[in-house]
Amino acid sequence: MKKLLAVIGFAMMTSFAMAADYQEGTQYDAITPPPPEGSGNEIVVEEFFMYTCPHCKDLEPKMNSWLEKKPEGVEFTRVPAMFGGAATLHAKAYYALEIIGEGERLHEPLFHAIHDEHKRLNTSETLEAFLEENKVDMDKYHAAFSSFTVQTKANRAAALMRRYGIRSVPALVVDGRYRVNNSAEVLQVTDYLVNKVAENRKAAAAPQ
Repeated sequence: MKKLLAVIGFAMMTSFAMAADYQEGTQYDAITPPPPEGSGNEIVVEEFFMYTCPHCKDLEPKMNSWLEKKPEGVEFTRVPAMFGGAATLHAKAYYALEIIGEGERLHEPLFHAIHDEHKRLNTSETLEAFLEENKVDMDKYHAAFSSFTVQTKANRAAALMRRYGIRSVPALVVDGRYRVNNSAEVLQVTDYLVNKVAENRKAAAAPQ
C-alpha cells in the first residue's frame, strides 16, 4: 500500500494539472478487452521499441530521465518489437544480451551504431561482428540466442503486440490497459495514466 500511495503522490504532482487535457481516443487509447483490475502495488509500464527506429532513439534520453524519477511502485520493462526481418533479429539479440548480463551495457551503443555510425546491423553476421567488437562473450551469446528462454520471450513479445494493438514504435503501455499515442507529451501522458490506474485501484480497494 505504501508503494501504491507513492505512485499516486508522484503522478498527481507531475500530471494532475494536465489531466483535463488528455482524452481517451486522442492522447491515449484504452486496450480492449481490459485486463482484470490489478490490486497489487506495482504498476507496469512497458516500452515497445525497435533499434532501427529513429524516434525510439530520440526518446531514449527522455526515457532515461523519466526512469531516474519514477516512483518505487512503477515497474518498467522494455519490449523489443517483433515486426519481422531485422526487427525480430534485434529482438532476439536483445533478450540474449539480457540473459548474459550485457543488455543494459549495449542498449544505447546499438542505437548509436545504427543511427549515428550508420552501421547496417541487419544480418546475424554484421550484428555479431558488432558484438565481438564490444567484447561480448560470443559463446554465451550464441547459447542464449538459441535457447528456449529467448524463444519464449520473443513469442511473448509478439503476443503482447497483438494484445495491445502495437503497430508502430515507440509505444508505451500502462498497466496493460492504456496505450499511449505518439506525441510530444508521451511521458506526461504516461504519468497521467499511471495516476489514473493508481486512483482506480485505490477506489476499488476502499470499503464499500
